[in-house]
Amino acid sequence: MTRRKLTKIDEFAQAFINQNGCSISPGEYEYVSTGATLIRQHLENFFQGTGAQPPELKTVKNWFYSDCPDWAIAVLSRALISRNEETP
Repeated sequence: MTRRKLTKIDEFAQAFINQNGCSISPGEYEYVSTGATLIRQHLENFFQGTGAQPPELKTVKNWFYSDCPDWAIAVLSRALISRNEETP
């Protein structure tokens, strides 16, 4: 079985997983599901109040296997920076 090539989204997934106190790594069971769920939560927060809908969970999961849009990377970067600024 061939390992999945890591994509840009993995950096954010791993950071959000670690911040949640989990220790799942790429390649482990439930890594993509857990990472996609956490990423989608950040996207939902970003889209809240805009009238636009965040991408579906299955779309976010697909980003782990193909390229992720640049706008999503920008939103996730902002979320990660904001979250790190809140942590003392």
